[in-house]
Amino acid sequence: MSKNPIPEPTAPTGTGENERAAARTSDGAPTAAVVTPAGRGAVATIAVQCSPELFDVEPCLFMAANRRSVREQPIDRICFGRWGAAETEAEDVVLCRTGEQTTEIHCHGGSAAANRILRDLAQRGCRAEAWETQLAARGATTAAIEVTQALSRAATLRTAGILLEQQTVLVEELRNLPQADPDQLPERLDNLLRWSEFGVKLTEPWRVVLCGRPNVGKSSLINALLGYTRSIVFDQPGTTRDLLTANAAFDGWPVELTDTAGLRDGGDVIETIGVERARERLKCANLAIIVIDRSRVPTDEDYRLLEAFPDSLRVANKCDLEDAWGGKLPSDAMAVSSLIGDGVEELASEIGRRIAPTVPDAGTPLPVTDRQMRLLQAARKAIEQQDAPAARSAIERCLDDPGEP
Repeated sequence: MSKNPIPEPTAPTGTGENERAAARTSDGAPTAAVVTPAGRGAVATIAVQCSPELFDVEPCLFMAANRRSVREQPIDRICFGRWGAAETEAEDVVLCRTGEQTTEIHCHGGSAAANRILRDLAQRGCRAEAWETQLAARGATTAAIEVTQALSRAATLRTAGILLEQQTVLVEELRNLPQADPDQLPERLDNLLRWSEFGVKLTEPWRVVLCGRPNVGKSSLINALLGYTRSIVFDQPGTTRDLLTANAAFDGWPVELTDTAGLRDGGDVIETIGVERARERLKCANLAIIVIDRSRVPTDEDYRLLEAFPDSLRVANKCDLEDAWGGKLPSDAMAVSSLIGDGVEELASEIGRRIAPTVPDAGTPLPVTDRQMRLLQAARKAIEQQDAPAARSAIERCLDDPGEP
């Protein structure tokens, strides 16, 4: 389990930024924040800002295996021990002093152990707060906090790697933009905005929807892509009557796969509701996969579906059986057999390529939140209107906005 990375904040450069950082500085009271993501995990980490003596007051909160007090523990050296004054209530933890006034406590994952430690600290005057508040108190900008929040929600190593870069490259670019050559500023803003939709997508899965006539093998295909049985597979039209979703990753990009009810007219009331939900989901899909059964003679419904989604990824399923389309298959249809696995790996690769056809080079700064994107768009519009003060204000707010948490 990786914790939410809390980078050391770069010293503010502008006078306004100095004032905002000072305004958000901690009042000096001891604080503690859970810095690992919510939910189950192997390890939970609590970052504490206080004097080490807080742990050592009798009865000691932490008993180190090396018998030293917390004050005596070297900085940046991990120490195993037991947390809790009563031996029967104590539990194993790892403690590490990361500075003169900062300590990290690593305990069992989940909420029970972490909450117990927070309660013990609270009894000694240590205020529990969000890790974002700790970052702000240390002078981190709004943009830096937003990037760290985004990184904590990254679902794959590939998206996490891009977001990790933004802790440096995006924040530095936003710091430097107000001092940029006015002739170069429009291009630099355009370069940021070029990747805005991609950057915002890094914290949520791309939506990929499989659709087609009933019984063309959508459920079997999604099972083959996922590697396990998630949908109900049965040789009867109308079996999948509602939306079934599952999370996966293709080429390192997080994806929400949706298996929909077969699209056809007629059917009972429940199936009709499922069809309508399928059509609604298709409207907001990042990628539609049209599945056809190449072992059955094509129908008008097949052709209408292919025509309705010209940008879709077409899949000719059941390629292990004889081709009944008589040479009328779309030329770009991928031949796949969900039964024996032929073409499934190639389909997975194509999904990854379709949802992210272009990827920024390493070190490219990009906005990662809607707020950042809106402010950069506002700055670009202000430049077009020859309103330099408004453009500068939007850029500075994109970096650090006192109205944001």
